[in-house]
Amino acid sequence: MNYVLRMRADHHRRLAALLRAAMPAESVAFLTCRRVQARDTVIYLVDEIVDVDRADYAAQGEDIASVTPLSMARVAQKAREANRVIVMAHLHPMTEAGVGFSQADHMGNRRSFAFFHRRASQAEHLALVWNADVNECVGLVYPRQGAAVELGSVVVVDDDHWREFVPRRLLNEHRFARQALLLGTQGQRMVGAVSCAVIGLGGTGSLASLALVHHGVRRLTLVDDELLDDTNLPRIPFAVPADAQRRPKVHIARDYVLAHAPDAKVDALLQHVEHDEALAYLIGCDVIVVCTDNTTSRAYLNQLCQQYMIPLLDLGVQFSVAATGAVANEIGRINLVRPGTPCLWCSAHISPDRLAAESVPRDERERNGSYLRGFDDPQPSMLAFNMEVVGRGIQVLIGYLTGLFPQPRDSYEQRSFLKPKGGAMSRQILKVHRQVCPICEVVGRGEDAAMSIRRRAA
Repeated sequence: MNYVLRMRADHHRRLAALLRAAMPAESVAFLTCRRVQARDTVIYLVDEIVDVDRADYAAQGEDIASVTPLSMARVAQKAREANRVIVMAHLHPMTEAGVGFSQADHMGNRRSFAFFHRRASQAEHLALVWNADVNECVGLVYPRQGAAVELGSVVVVDDDHWREFVPRRLLNEHRFARQALLLGTQGQRMVGAVSCAVIGLGGTGSLASLALVHHGVRRLTLVDDELLDDTNLPRIPFAVPADAQRRPKVHIARDYVLAHAPDAKVDALLQHVEHDEALAYLIGCDVIVVCTDNTTSRAYLNQLCQQYMIPLLDLGVQFSVAATGAVANEIGRINLVRPGTPCLWCSAHISPDRLAAESVPRDERERNGSYLRGFDDPQPSMLAFNMEVVGRGIQVLIGYLTGLFPQPRDSYEQRSFLKPKGGAMSRQILKVHRQVCPICEVVGRGEDAAMSIRRRAA
């Protein structure tokens, strides 16, 4: 089982301020978290930072920080009433790098977490120890029964770049040596460590899965529910004519990934992304890349990523053709949405009309006629334009994961393919929170908020 703690940048800033306030003395702060069980990962979504007043310390110095039982009881009561996991964080003020738990920490933790387990009945509670700059930490997970296990990851999910505080211990493969000259060794390790999901393995999704594995991603979840047909062949580079009408797109993509990187771990789901079984796979992913061609799944993923604090990369290529056969509109979109930033609903990238139409069964639409003209008609698509958007999208994602270049929180990139718009082929579009957005209200709420998007009709 892997254990991951996700927080927002304001959580980290507040935690850092509290822990550093007493320097050079050690200090303690508590976090309360929602617990989410994914398929092979337990995720802790930080809900609140709890301060420890000076009067709450039984002892405090450069090498000790001990909190009174009364203060711990108050934290336990808060966690019990809200059904939250307790995270006890403390600072090693004399440590700049290579932070770790001391023997005294281990002894104190055993007593503290035995106390917390008696008072707050979660399956486990956590301990973190931070360095002096609060930019590196290690963590332990204390289960109700058995020995403590290592916390795998502590991340900030909504900053201008992905921030992970647990030092990585992955090998730097020789094959990525030239890429690491650009990203740095640690940046390349980060690419190899993250878990990515690609939703929709058609024209853009197949290219996205190819690009991710070629850049070093080794944990992938691929989701698509369709067989390959002849019209997909020009846009899916690793498909061959013998695959048409016989093999699912998701299996073709999986086989390519494993042929290129036999060490990769790939989960290939032949189903709608809204299917209940897919949820356990998706919420354990670090990033979700949305390449679907329907509005229901995009709306579903938009909410899921806000609820479970997962960055979402939305890639879109759209051409509309007039009755005369001329291209009436064309647009490419690269939108990296972080939890707490304006979502796809805020950015008007989810059409309520199309969402409503997709709730009507296809045979009923064909029988009665859809009120959206051309709703079920195939849309124009071409490999060259898909490559342009996917290539730029992967640049944006790699820049975000490694810090190679910062990603603005409140804008997305819009591209034109045939003629400039606003004097440019590419421009940044400002994102603005809707005054009332039901999706942005559920950030970090996990299972405490119900999914509001219904499945697509058959």
